[in-house]
Amino acid sequence: MAQLNYEVLKASGYDGFVLKDAPEKVMQFGEGNFLRAFVDYFIDIANENAGFNAKAVLLQPIAPGLAEIINKQEGLYTLYLRGNEKGVKVDAKRVISSCIRAINPYAEQGWDKVLELARSKDLEIIVSNTTEAGIVHESESKFDQNPPVSFPAKLTRVFS
Repeated sequence: MAQLNYEVLKASGYDGFVLKDAPEKVMQFGEGNFLRAFVDYFIDIANENAGFNAKAVLLQPIAPGLAEIINKQEGLYTLYLRGNEKGVKVDAKRVISSCIRAINPYAEQGWDKVLELARSKDLEIIVSNTTEAGIVHESESKFDQNPPVSFPAKLTRVFS
């Protein structure tokens, strides 16, 4: 099976909503399943139904992560929706196209790419699902680290 990307998706005959190009309006701290199945799904729905016209850039939160895999798929992935909606059984697949790329801030020049995104005139929203365990003071965090150790320090740098 070919790895999902825009070329493979087009060749497959997929007839669902796909937005290939849009401004990078969302900086998302995290690239895990929850954020992609929840936040990025809603961005995709807003793109399709409300003309939001936005792409999310996912930031890998720790050194080992998914950035490389996400980038190989050009940010595309398939979401399986199963359950009930308004009393009707749902069992559907949707290709999510709201993600454009992922950045590994721990890679060479990675943190510089995060700061470049933070300075973008297109950036409108910052999302994170960092828990209270991640929102703590880390004495080893310093302002000039690339990237800073703690989530609060990373966010401080993004806003500075």
